[in-house]
Amino acid sequence: MTSRLFAQGRKTLLMVLFIPSVERDGLTPVDQAKWVGDALELLGRVFGGATAYPKATGIWRDDERDGALIKDEPILVHCYSTLEDINDPDKQAELGRLCRRMGRETNQGEIGLVIADEYFAITDFSEDS
Repeated sequence: MTSRLFAQGRKTLLMVLFIPSVERDGLTPVDQAKWVGDALELLGRVFGGATAYPKATGIWRDDERDGALIKDEPILVHCYSTLEDINDPDKQAELGRLCRRMGRETNQGEIGLVIADEYFAITDFSEDS
């Protein structure tokens, strides 16, 4: 019975998207509920599901602002995927658009995305990247 259980719907690749709580200035709040909702909707539609975990406590060093330390309480959105899905160019494009839009609209220096064991520091928020 155990082998049948583990043979069904297997997704082995974890993605984690960091939803910031403040803008790059470290003071101006971000509408986290909106961005969590947008991320959950996209990840659910594109990759099959996602779960948002309560606020974490973190800090980010802004090297473009003389190493200013930005204290943050990000919400972490976890999503499991298959290698096939994460390598799909259309799905990558949708995920990239969400990350860039969030970076632009929340005035970030970086949007953090972990895929498997690799951290991607998304810093180019232009619409055409």
